[in-house]
Amino acid sequence: MPLPVESAAELEGIRMRLLEMLSPLDREKGDEGSQNLDEEVFRQALWSAVRALDPLLRDERALVHLDLDQDGEAIRKILYDFVVWEYFTPRALEDAGDFCVPNYTPEECGLRVLFEHGRWFVTWLKLEKDSSQPEAQRRQLLVFEKDEDGHLVLAEV
Repeated sequence: MPLPVESAAELEGIRMRLLEMLSPLDREKGDEGSQNLDEEVFRQALWSAVRALDPLLRDERALVHLDLDQDGEAIRKILYDFVVWEYFTPRALEDAGDFCVPNYTPEECGLRVLFEHGRWFVTWLKLEKDSSQPEAQRRQLLVFEKDEDGHLVLAEV
């Protein structure tokens, strides 16, 4: 059952605050020994709290029943939100204590979700790439698909 809008907004605010607290504790690869034990314990606790909130804020049930063969603004919005969550939302990564804060927003990179030739695609410019490269080399292009369990996935084109 989805969370009430007010509760979801409050939990998202808490999640973002936890990520802000986690940010100064970011460790560079190969720099694990520089933090003291208390900082590492605190870092792990913040990371665990963020990971625990993620499934509460993400209702996967609507995605499983989504008909990718149909065009429509409601489907476009659901897919757009899915991509924003997956690629443009700060998140705790799979490795304990690691997290990712995207370098740019969906608006800054021109994120677009489009329905063409009976399939849903998403594209954006990878702003971390050198702007002197051709656009084709800087553009991310993915297609929406369902895996064998009916979960929404994105695949390279």
